[in-house]
Amino acid sequence: MEAIALSEEKLVNEENQLRQYKFATTYYDEELKIAGVKWHGSFATDDYIELFNQFIKDVKGKEIIGFYSDIREQGVVPVAARKHFEKVFSPKGKEIGIDKTGVVTDASPFKKYYLNTLIKVTKRPAKLCSNPEEALEFILS
Repeated sequence: MEAIALSEEKLVNEENQLRQYKFATTYYDEELKIAGVKWHGSFATDDYIELFNQFIKDVKGKEIIGFYSDIREQGVVPVAARKHFEKVFSPKGKEIGIDKTGVVTDASPFKKYYLNTLIKVTKRPAKLCSNPEEALEFILS
């Protein structure tokens, strides 16, 4: 594969957009084989669950090697939503090919705790990154 100039815009753009919600937008790039979500607000547990259920349907049959999540503008994740992610989405993510996860975060203490908990539960390579390019490079490495 020839070198790809990595920037957030390579994944996060209108052409790659799968769904847009009030609180997040999901994406998939066929060349990178990366799917992801960019969060931009607060949400209820049901909204979070619906996003991931729809995401699984939207990427079914696509080749995916990694997951990108930009949580810098994400609201607080309700406990029930986090537990659903651990029990349902994480195993489904593995089934569809997600191996590595790159997370862009501002590293607030609450988010860092939440993320480290998820990393332990998924038992897959994940990295907390301070910028989108670092997250994409990790997924592709």
